[in-house]
Amino acid sequence: MNVNRLQWKFPLLLLAAGIAGGMLVVGCSGKGARQEAVATVNDDPVKVGELRELLGVPAGVFAVPDLPAEKKKEALDQLVGVRLLAQEGRSLGLDNTPEFKEILRQNEPLILVKALVRKEIEGKLKVTNEEIKAEIAKVKKARKGIPNADAVTWAVKSVSGSRVRKIEEDLLAVAKKETGAAADPAAVPRNGKEDNVSGSVVPADRDLTMRALAAYARKQGVDGSDGYKSTREEMERFVLRDMVANDIIAKNVAVTDKEIEADFAKRTASLAPAGTKIPAAMVTMLKERIREALRKEKGQSVLDAHIDGLRKKAKITVNDSVLPKV
Repeated sequence: MNVNRLQWKFPLLLLAAGIAGGMLVVGCSGKGARQEAVATVNDDPVKVGELRELLGVPAGVFAVPDLPAEKKKEALDQLVGVRLLAQEGRSLGLDNTPEFKEILRQNEPLILVKALVRKEIEGKLKVTNEEIKAEIAKVKKARKGIPNADAVTWAVKSVSGSRVRKIEEDLLAVAKKETGAAADPAAVPRNGKEDNVSGSVVPADRDLTMRALAAYARKQGVDGSDGYKSTREEMERFVLRDMVANDIIAKNVAVTDKEIEADFAKRTASLAPAGTKIPAAMVTMLKERIREALRKEKGQSVLDAHIDGLRKKAKITVNDSVLPKV
């Protein structure tokens, strides 16, 4: 099994991953509400804060009361699916394999950093209703005809996003100062950019940043905190989910050359007039993309069917009285 392929991936610092059109923040709520169980999956609780974070709320610190219940339930279904696959992975003993343990070892700095950043956001991110409303007005003025929900989403991203970046920048500065980390000029690309990194807060030397933040997290005692424990549990669930999913796809998903040729013919029919020869290099590239697209499509269908089967055997409870607090 390829250990690197299974590493848990999330942005190094910018943690708020949103669902399009779904982030409708209307104020801050206490830590107690974030710890409430909005659902249980075979007695494993899904907490309010976890669901909020999936919906795009940084560290889950804000409620999203204006978001329709069906959108919250769609996101909740994703978290339920992750738990079901992770629980299956544990039942198969995957959490005792060398691969699983090596993935966790490699990702230990990421666990520390994510727990540290969540802690900072929880303590420092503040957004009021008035600020959101003012930003919504600006968005509507600049983008005539934009739907209300989209306007709110853009407004919240604008207001909370810049503040999260400031919190992260300050955190990184303190971490580098406290740990004595200094960037290596030779490691900085000439154009000052780095692939696959979001936000200006992350310098070109990613390894240096990770070391500084992880060391600072340990210095702050993050590795013994409840936040660290919950982040590590989250890591374990996603690693087990990926291990189970990859195994299911490898055993049940195949893409034939005939399927690729049929899809290729359909896609290229509108690209060039009849009789026009497509360059060989482009043909190869397009067919490889088609192979991956078909494999992804088939894989998702197989996984959905597998998860549906797990649902039927699982004890899943949704706490409808808690859902409005998300």
